[in-house]
Amino acid sequence: SVAALCIVSLCVVLSCAVCVWKKCLKKKDKDKEKDKKKEKEKSNGGLDTEMDGDEGNTKTELSNNEPKDEEKLGKLHFTLDYNFTDNTLIVGILQAAELPAMDVGGSSDPYVKLYLLPDKKKKFETKVHRKTLEPTFNETFTFKVPYTELGGKILVMTVYDFDRFSKHDAIGAVKILMSSVDFSQSLQEWRDLQKAEKEEVGVHSETGRVE
Repeated sequence: SVAALCIVSLCVVLSCAVCVWKKCLKKKDKDKEKDKKKEKEKSNGGLDTEMDGDEGNTKTELSNNEPKDEEKLGKLHFTLDYNFTDNTLIVGILQAAELPAMDVGGSSDPYVKLYLLPDKKKKFETKVHRKTLEPTFNETFTFKVPYTELGGKILVMTVYDFDRFSKHDAIGAVKILMSSVDFSQSLQEWRDLQKAEKEEVGVHSETGRVE
């Protein structure tokens, strides 16, 4: 009977040892799986961060490369012709359109000043048109200049906003190289106004010429 008890006791001890051993193995396997998951998360996290960084850089580059909207200053309609008999350049200022509002009331008092560079010897001005962003001028001006000298000239036509009590603001200007114009025929076209140079800002010589 004693031998039987010993055998039973040994069996119980062995079975307990086997159970403990299996639990230890399972725990090790679980720990390994957890470690693998952590490593994957770390590696994925790093990739995500890198991707985010790349996307951020790409977005920044795209935003930097996006063209900025240029300020719209309106446009000018004019004609150019040359009289070879009289040696005169004939400039017609027809109209302006889509001018920006320069006054508090949402309008402007535009007029056009024109001259030839580089000398600026003779300057012309149109009449001032009150409270309009679409003025119609229909005025013609002539510059006495030999055709042999015309190629070295630049025609400047600047649109101003008239102000009775201070210097007038330049809205925008059109500059044309005379060497680029084919005077074998008359030219009539619209040109977008570009930002005027500071030295072009001036005062209308005849403030009484108002329509």
